[in-house]
Amino acid sequence: TIENKDFYLDYEREENIRIYLPEITAKDVERITNGVRDIHELSIEEITDFLSQIGDLWSNKNYDLRREAEEVAAQTTGYHRNMIARCYDMISRVLNKKFLIDLLETEIGDLKPLDEWIKTKETILRAIPIGRVLHIAAGNVPAVSVGSFLMGVLTKNSNIIKVASGDPATFPYIALTFKEIDKNHPIIKTTSVLYWSHNSPAEDKAFEISNAICVWGGFEAVTNTRRKSRYRQNILEFGPRRSIQLISKEIYSDEARLKKIASQVAYDLVLYDQQACHSPQIAYVEKPAEKFCRVLASALEETNKIFPKGFTSLDEKTNISHERETAVFRGDIVYKPDSTDWTIILTRRKNILHHPLSRILYVVEVNDIREAIQYLNEDTMVVAFSSKDKMMELKDEISLRGVDRLTTVGRMGYFQIGHPHEGRRNLVNLLKWVGVDQDSSFE
Repeated sequence: TIENKDFYLDYEREENIRIYLPEITAKDVERITNGVRDIHELSIEEITDFLSQIGDLWSNKNYDLRREAEEVAAQTTGYHRNMIARCYDMISRVLNKKFLIDLLETEIGDLKPLDEWIKTKETILRAIPIGRVLHIAAGNVPAVSVGSFLMGVLTKNSNIIKVASGDPATFPYIALTFKEIDKNHPIIKTTSVLYWSHNSPAEDKAFEISNAICVWGGFEAVTNTRRKSRYRQNILEFGPRRSIQLISKEIYSDEARLKKIASQVAYDLVLYDQQACHSPQIAYVEKPAEKFCRVLASALEETNKIFPKGFTSLDEKTNISHERETAVFRGDIVYKPDSTDWTIILTRRKNILHHPLSRILYVVEVNDIREAIQYLNEDTMVVAFSSKDKMMELKDEISLRGVDRLTTVGRMGYFQIGHPHEGRRNLVNLLKWVGVDQDSSFE
């Protein structure tokens, strides 16, 4: 435990916030190497049991550490308290034994090699932790730090979580829960939660002592990690992406269906105030798109009551106003409230390269949603459909464009078990497979 409070982070909100943190030195990071390198001796059963206890505690909205984390995270992330609560509900559902076992089986298959040597042909095999995993978390989605940690701990590695300045609360409070369950548990002894300044000696040391790195965030975070990484150091990148929606004309078949789809589109848009990679930036809508936009505007008004928009800085408000005014000048149709809470821009442009986020959805009217396929590429993370039948019909053509995931509207922020994040099975990249020869046909 590092207890000095020589470092702080400032947040410009309605009232300015200052969070004090220990100042981490390279020597502090070096101390990590003196501890246990991994939790190889623990069984998967023991690991998932421990993690499930955390989930049980965090499922209680009145649990003291969760309540305190919500309060701090709402201030630092700028998200409304309801959005933080929704995220923490999701974390508690993920920290569930059945979910974790299902995740492992989907990613790895047979779990026996994680706990014991198994016979395969002329060799016995064992899946060994790669060693020490550095997790560079992003602050746009609080659950990211927990999800990244799970990849490391479920593969029995030691973990260093470098918390994001945008969210210095979520994982530290999760780690405090470890101590409430069992202060001597091996997972506590192999988990370090730290914050350091960019390009500091502490950061350099963390890169030096790690065997693998999971980096989440923007272009700068990913390129910095590549620059500092070394030979034989596995890097799992979760960099900047964008997502879109494809809305086909069957939504106009009746008013109830149109309203339902509009509500689902609105829900996808407001999550994390459009800061997540799975947030839709553009919706390609089959004619008549104006009809859809009018219903979507009403849906956004209702959704905004459930998940009010978080803190919006003066600069952000200026950017939103500028985007609206520019759209009107171009001849686009703009749907908006009196505030900057949300914006719909019905535009003639087919491909929008610049996007200011902040709950702004560009709607592009098309005759057929197939027209949008040419604008999909490896930068596209999620494509959400209004029709499951259309999704199944176009899945091959769209997947070959480099897209990671196809889903239906309303589910863009839910990553189901089996989803290959960034197009990979990530857990296997944090394991080393070791073989011991048994029989030889060459004797």
